[in-house]
Amino acid sequence: MNNKNKHLRTFIALDVNESVQGILRDTILKLERMGFKGNWTKPENLHLTLHFLGDTPVTKITEVAKRMEERIVGFPTFAFNVDKIGYFKSNNHPRVIWMGVEGGNTLKQLHNEIIKSLKLSNIQVTEEEFTPHLTVGRIKKAPEFWEKLIKVLDIERVIVPVSAVHIYSSTLTRTGPIYKKMYSIDFEGGMIING
Repeated sequence: MNNKNKHLRTFIALDVNESVQGILRDTILKLERMGFKGNWTKPENLHLTLHFLGDTPVTKITEVAKRMEERIVGFPTFAFNVDKIGYFKSNNHPRVIWMGVEGGNTLKQLHNEIIKSLKLSNIQVTEEEFTPHLTVGRIKKAPEFWEKLIKVLDIERVIVPVSAVHIYSSTLTRTGPIYKKMYSIDFEGGMIING
């Protein structure tokens, strides 16, 4: 296939550290013991999504990376906290269980810069509120008093330093998605092409 016409499923995200990956493992074990069944996030795949691009032409991904570099080089290094468990529900059933992220105005500003980069690249962006979270899993089956059980789960507060934003490709397989880092935009060093 001609590389010019090639599309990749992509998203823009921040990485997390090993402490957060450890909390994810512990949380999944607790949820499984409580009777939750779901498609759990693999610790090595855990990230904070800033924007899901979906199926995007490779040439457009390169353009987005360049626009992001223009907008976020010089952005201040900051940190976000991971400090609670929550969920999204529909019809009184949990759809997604997540770890809450608090990054204050700096995280919101970074998200705004990413959205501006996308608009400059002529990518349609829906204006929905940014709710930063780390997906623990998509729930297939929940125990009867699931809301009360989630409320008793608490996690140790972890601070995650941020000095770069990444563009990942996502290949869906039967055993779960495979993520590959395509570009990293370092706040100080600029763009790094990861192959």
